[in-house]
Amino acid sequence: MGGRGPSPQPIAVLKAKGTINVTRANDQIADANELDWIYKEIPTPPDDLTEKAKNIWNQQLLQSRKIYGYISFIDLSMFKEYCYVYGEMEYLKEHTKGRTYTDDKGTIRLDPLYMELNKLRKDFIRLSQEFGFSPSARTRITLQNKPDENTDIYGDGI
Repeated sequence: MGGRGPSPQPIAVLKAKGTINVTRANDQIADANELDWIYKEIPTPPDDLTEKAKNIWNQQLLQSRKIYGYISFIDLSMFKEYCYVYGEMEYLKEHTKGRTYTDDKGTIRLDPLYMELNKLRKDFIRLSQEFGFSPSARTRITLQNKPDENTDIYGDGI
């Protein structure tokens, strides 16, 4: 009764058949398998991050490095923003008095720091989803295959 047509085949199936439509490929750069993935060592956090931001840098990369193809070195500038937003959020959590406060005249007002904290929370959630740091976001991630350890991935004969 007027269906929408056949369901599209998964990209992995299309690649195996050799019939992949380039416009449907998820990430051609990652598919080239030429990116340097963070999986052996964790890069040092940038000096301009707060201590809390540096802590989240290390915690998240420590977990994500266990999975080859999760975060690449070219992702680190955006990952730094994720950590920065986290650090700012933690600062605001410590310095806000709560959602509201009472001014000198007895009027209840919204705390401006609390309003800023809520803006940062939205940014943090959006950046978390970019990196797959939520259960639903992880379901949309396609990982890269780890190259064979005996393969000369750089082509220099070493």
